[in-house]
Amino acid sequence: MTNPEKIRSAQFVDSYYPLVDGVILAVHNYAELMNKKSYSCVVCPRYYQPFDDSSLSYEVFRTGSVRLPITEYALPTPKLDSKIKTRLKNRYPDIFHVHSPFTEGTFASAYAKKLEIPCVATFHSKYYDDVINITGSKTLAKIVTAKIVRFYHTVDSVWTVSDGAAEVLHSYGYRGDITVVKNGTTYTMPKDPEALRKKAAETFMVPTEKKILLYVGQQRWHKNLKLVLDTFKLLCERDSDYRLLMIGDGYDAKAIRQYADSLHFPEGTVRFLGRINDRSLLSGMYLLSDLFFFPSMYDTSGLVVREAASLGVPTLLTAGSTASEAIVKDVSGFTADENKVAMFREIMRIFSTPGLLEKVGEGARKEIATTWEEIVPTVMENYAQVIEKYKFDHRT
Repeated sequence: MTNPEKIRSAQFVDSYYPLVDGVILAVHNYAELMNKKSYSCVVCPRYYQPFDDSSLSYEVFRTGSVRLPITEYALPTPKLDSKIKTRLKNRYPDIFHVHSPFTEGTFASAYAKKLEIPCVATFHSKYYDDVINITGSKTLAKIVTAKIVRFYHTVDSVWTVSDGAAEVLHSYGYRGDITVVKNGTTYTMPKDPEALRKKAAETFMVPTEKKILLYVGQQRWHKNLKLVLDTFKLLCERDSDYRLLMIGDGYDAKAIRQYADSLHFPEGTVRFLGRINDRSLLSGMYLLSDLFFFPSMYDTSGLVVREAASLGVPTLLTAGSTASEAIVKDVSGFTADENKVAMFREIMRIFSTPGLLEKVGEGARKEIATTWEEIVPTVMENYAQVIEKYKFDHRT
């Protein structure tokens, strides 16, 4: 029987540091924690932006890539990299784990077959929506998602990060079995939260006596950021004590700021703080906030929701969104319909109900804040099951 703690794995992803998003953080935590037990590496594209891979506790193999115009991403070209196969083979992997169905993923699926090892693939994102947002073409989106479905049929085990994500993948046409493995968080409540809160407030000059709403994530329209700004406009018209902090960057950042300017918010009420790479400082920003505002209909899990929860900050999400599936309203979070009036009314209710924020924040911390240290052993147990099944199916 395969020992889960001895499994050697390779994680494949189509984008990686210096970029940061939920998938990248998931891959990083997989590799970092598995590498402490046995061995895990990350295979990802080379970027035009510098990043010191030696700062990570595991090996990173950068494959060739082509810079994509306009976007911050690069197109991996692992099939053209003559060294990557040898490097991987020399690490004696037991299993490959793919976190994107594109070029790194298709390479991993094909090479795993040559090495006679299983390949797992996690469905992280709503790729149909991605193609629509980038190209505006439903026809192209259907072609791409059909190709993605074919890819998932080539691997030995398909995982998703939520039940809702599994439903999305099935809606694309995938007909196989799916294992749900949820995301975790690196954050836990610190021993001295006040020190982190104070440092963050001083660094960004945040008036902590105000009612603070926080958004953390990529600056993209499909994250429902127009709804965030429109809702906050109604709040400002009702109560001048509200503040909105926007953390993150992305290819729509300029247009989003321009839209915010067009709403003529009172000076200092809406602040775009860009990407915060210092995780300690980012935790302080969560801690000094009253409510995390994340109405995205796009996200399949919402790792940032778990980050906020781990620090006792409740989240307001869109009712019926995939990211809200773990939420019990007024117990571990809040939900409202996807329109600015409903969101505005819910925020007013939350802040006007004594003790509600504190109670639900504590509920979120207890109910949905699972750490990666708790998640990864389950992942390795699943790996062991996949490996055993693979051996059984391919016995001679």
